[in-house]
Amino acid sequence: MLISARMTEATRNWLSSLDPKQHVKASFAFEDARERSDWAYFPRDHRGLPLLEQDGRQQKLLHALLASTLSLPAYAKATAIMALESVLNELEGRQLDTLRDPGRYFLSVFGSPGDERWGWRFEGHHVCLNCTVADGKIVSSTPIFLGANPAEVTRGDAAVIRPCGEEEEAARALLSSLNEDQHAEAVICEVAPPDFVLSNAPLVPDTCSAGKAPGASPSVLGLFKNTTPDANEAVRFERDKPKGLPASRMNASQRTLLSDLIDVYVSRLAAPLAEVVRTSIAIAGVHFAWAGETERRRPHYYRLQGSSFLVEYDNTQNDANHVHAVWRDPDLDFGGDALREHMKLDHDPV
Repeated sequence: MLISARMTEATRNWLSSLDPKQHVKASFAFEDARERSDWAYFPRDHRGLPLLEQDGRQQKLLHALLASTLSLPAYAKATAIMALESVLNELEGRQLDTLRDPGRYFLSVFGSPGDERWGWRFEGHHVCLNCTVADGKIVSSTPIFLGANPAEVTRGDAAVIRPCGEEEEAARALLSSLNEDQHAEAVICEVAPPDFVLSNAPLVPDTCSAGKAPGASPSVLGLFKNTTPDANEAVRFERDKPKGLPASRMNASQRTLLSDLIDVYVSRLAAPLAEVVRTSIAIAGVHFAWAGETERRRPHYYRLQGSSFLVEYDNTQNDANHVHAVWRDPDLDFGGDALREHMKLDHDPV
């Protein structure tokens, strides 16, 4: 069965298990472009139906939906990240505080499965998954955000859990392979931004300075209040002028390492869908940019940028033990140009 058909069936099964009140809470119009593109990777008053308001059967059906779209490693990673909420609750001493809760992950369905256009969003702390379907085909599966706090739990020198470890290790392998001139071109700033540059902007802008992402949450943009203008400009995002070292100036082994790093993100999707995306990425045009320190457990950030492929990763907060890693498609997030036509953001490029 095709991924889109399996996903459609899984979504129908979940919706049919809901009572009328749950169904209303979970359902939104596909035409509500602002709601569809309103995403977050931090705790907030999420919309949709949370896991904590579902019984065991409904939760299993929801997980079947997630597993229908993600690869098995990515599904395992997402569930591990969700379970970390209990660990974080213990570390922060919140006890009965419900802010950190593995049940506070919300599923929203836009339109009806099987319609000409429909989609869904699964969202909570450090997990945000989106999928848009048109004419029975998955046309967009971005943004895909996976993060972790703590990024690593250790016993001595051994990692007990490290859900986003490959995102760091693959980038470090590429960085360490660069010669002096390549390294100087790849490192765009000696200071890492406190979060990724585009934050949770609903659309990828043409250009954006760090901390100025159009439409992003003020609470996230507030993290940049103590950063310097020079540092924010150094990591500026520009769609037409990618920063960093292009693949065209890498040797064959380095391009293989770059391909491996790209695949860390593409392989979040189930195999057939990942292969379609993989073949659409022009690796020769991808740039690799790094900001911050190069030592482990020190604040660092990197960006992968091609015409249809954008990744931002940061590990700066909580003594560099707090990872964010997002994959976006500048043209196809949330379904692409049709959404962009509906979204009239009252923001100038910054």
